Amino acid sequence: MNDPSEINAFYKDAFQELGNIGAGNAATALSQMVGRTISTSVPKVMIIPIEKVPEVVDSNENIVAGIYLKVYGDLPAKILVTFEHADLLALTDLLMGQPVGAASLLNEMRISALKELGTILTGSFLNALAKFLDLQLIPTVPALAIDTMLAILNTLLVELSQDARYALLIQTEIFETETRLTGNIFLIPEADALDTMVKAIQKAAGVIDAG
Repeated sequence: MNDPSEINAFYKDAFQELGNIGAGNAATALSQMVGRTISTSVPKVMIIPIEKVPEVVDSNENIVAGIYLKVYGDLPAKILVTFEHADLLALTDLLMGQPVGAASLLNEMRISALKELGTILTGSFLNALAKFLDLQLIPTVPALAIDTMLAILNTLLVELSQDARYALLIQTEIFETETRLTGNIFLIPEADALDTMVKAIQKAAGVIDAG
């Protein structure tokens, strides 16, 4: 893929649908974890140059929790799940079955719960993508970082810039109305993985022969 402008409306719609499927699966898994209804939306699907990612994402100085992992297999990529710092205590209350507002400190047990959340959310997201695209996707164990969005993105993009020119950002909002929980999932394929994804979408849509 030489230029993101080459992606026509069909593929943009397909990427949007891909995000909807993955986000819906992740929301279902999170709803089952916390015993409450979790909703999602996919407001932004963009293919942009790697170096422009911090400009497109809301990379302010607010502290966030970033759950990060690598994906191997047919679609090498990075996945980043972020939650606003202000939502973390409420989120861990939900995860641990406690009333919202019970926590006053993000201790080791709650950090462990966030890592488990990352494993379940990303696993559900990837399972949906793997099924839809008929690709093998193998995730690593997630790592957790608590820092500014800009700092987390810069660390991730230094790695990516070595072998990728463009990033596919599937930005997903995850929210639970009573606690105003919000988060984002970013899928950033490496190297030629965007081309792999486009071909998989073509096969799924019957545009090219699956053989």
